[in-house]
Amino acid sequence: MFLAPPVFDATGNRTSGGVGCAICHAAPEFDIDPNTKKNGIIGILNAAGIDITNTRAPSLRDLVKSNGSSNGLFIHTGNLATLQNVIGHYGSINLAPGNTNLDPRLAPNGVGQKLNFTAPEVNALVAFIQTLSGTNVYVDTKWSTPFK
Repeated sequence: MFLAPPVFDATGNRTSGGVGCAICHAAPEFDIDPNTKKNGIIGILNAAGIDITNTRAPSLRDLVKSNGSSNGLFIHTGNLATLQNVIGHYGSINLAPGNTNLDPRLAPNGVGQKLNFTAPEVNALVAFIQTLSGTNVYVDTKWSTPFK
């Protein structure tokens, strides 16, 4: 699921295939492809208006502790609390007014993707992401800032 790209119909609904996370989050570090645009969440940061710029995700590694609990809030605005919330967000992308920088891979045929996850698919993705846990992201200086 993580590796295989989805196949969409004309209305953006996944009809077969995986969910294609690896298209933007490639191994071995599972960090974001530098050519990736916005992920569909619009936030207001520091009262400076909406954020539609490319915000670099440091990695999918170490999103959870080895015991499975979260290392913090997710997405660049910090408004998603669980991996299930994040997967749900990518499962149904809404084309928000003002989001002129949405990555086109999230909008097949110009409409927000609908991955139509099943519960077992969500559980499988969460389980996979939990295997990427460890502590290196907290001690290796190459991860010291996501803004490089």
